[in-house]
Amino acid sequence: MVRLFGFTLLRNGIKYDYSFRESLGSLASVCEKTYLALGASEDGTEDAVGQLGGIEIIPTVWDEKSRQGGVILSEQTNIALNHLRTREKTTPEAWGFYLQADEVLHEDDFALIRSDLEKAHAEGADAVAFRYLHFWQTHRQLAINKKWYPQEIRAIKLDSALESWGDAQGFRPAQKIFYSDARIFHYGHVREAESYKIKKQDILKLYHSDSRLPKYQKREKRFDAITEVIAYLGTHPKFMKERIIRLENFWIPEKQSRIFIAANPALFSSKLVSQILVEQIEWCSNPWKIPLKEWSKVIIPFPSRLQKVFYSSRIPLKMRSKLALPWPPDFLLTLKLSEKGIGLLPLH
Repeated sequence: MVRLFGFTLLRNGIKYDYSFRESLGSLASVCEKTYLALGASEDGTEDAVGQLGGIEIIPTVWDEKSRQGGVILSEQTNIALNHLRTREKTTPEAWGFYLQADEVLHEDDFALIRSDLEKAHAEGADAVAFRYLHFWQTHRQLAINKKWYPQEIRAIKLDSALESWGDAQGFRPAQKIFYSDARIFHYGHVREAESYKIKKQDILKLYHSDSRLPKYQKREKRFDAITEVIAYLGTHPKFMKERIIRLENFWIPEKQSRIFIAANPALFSSKLVSQILVEQIEWCSNPWKIPLKEWSKVIIPFPSRLQKVFYSSRIPLKMRSKLALPWPPDFLLTLKLSEKGIGLLPLH
């Protein structure tokens, strides 16, 4: 049986309003123990982390003079990874699970994570990639354009040669990657406004010299302005409840009255269907039988070419990146529902 250990990095989590408590809490739910490379902070982050359980802290000091494309982030990540490998090198079937401080796991995916890790190990994989949900400016919309990575390696076999590289977005060299449908909820762009502004200013300093900062600050603003987003009213990890309410005073969407779903209900899990916040769902195989006056309430998860002429939807079948895999049916329906202002009821 696979044994799972967490590892990550952190510094100034309070100053930059990272969701680090939520991230570490979700990591602790699937891992036996978490190893944290904790950089010297100026905001009480060390004390805050000290109140959490199941964490072994590795104190570190960041060399902020090293501005080489954010490599300090992978250096810090590898400090935690190497410490984990040293401590657990004799543990059979050991894997490491990596989350950054603005990434959170959903409790609905815990069983899938464990199951997929077992499958990956049995198949001889040395890495597992997970799907990414990138929240943009609010917890109710996702960024999907090409610059956003659709999946990324977050679990690695400890007796492999894999290491973090670049700015710690992923790991290499992977020999065989297992692709899981479990999700990583990325909240890096949903924070308290002033903390977010400071974080965006400071993070660029890890990548570029002072003389080049103005150029890349303008570039960031251009990218921000063209970010393509779609609505998301699905559930969030339970760890995020207090934070989302604090930032947006939002948790459960209002219940709607009636919708028509033009699809076979067998394509979707009964669990998802039970969560749809609507009083009446009418399933139909032929949307043309629905009265025209009701078409504002129609959802067609997989429209034909002809249906697309009459049924307007901005929801693509996957993220815009060429590397993106199609969304699973349950998640596609969640997005189609969200587009119509229909949310899901959290089960926890």
